[in-house]
Amino acid sequence: MDDLEARFQELLKQWEKDTEHLSFIRADHPAYQEMIRMGMPAVPFILRELKRRPSWLFDLLHRITGEWPCPEKHAGRLCKLSEDRLRWGKDRGYIG
Repeated sequence: MDDLEARFQELLKQWEKDTEHLSFIRADHPAYQEMIRMGMPAVPFILRELKRRPSWLFDLLHRITGEWPCPEKHAGRLCKLSEDRLRWGKDRGYIG
C-alpha cells in the first residue's frame, strides 16, 4: 500500500467512524473533503472499497469525476448504485 492509499484508508475510517450513526452522507466532513481533494488518483481506492462492500462511496466518485453512470431506477438502492459504479470503473480500466 502506498502513502496515498494509506492516507485514503485513514480518512475513510475517520469519516465512517464519525458518521456511522447518520442516515445521510456528510459530504461536509473534513475527511470526506480531503478525499475529494485527492482527485482522480483516489478513484481506484474508492472502487476497491465498493468491490469489497457496497457503500455510499459512489457519491464520492461523482464528486471527483463529475460523472453519474447510474440510471434513475436505481435511486436509493445502495447495492445497485455500487454495481453501476463498479461497471463504470471496469469500463474505464480503473479495476479489473
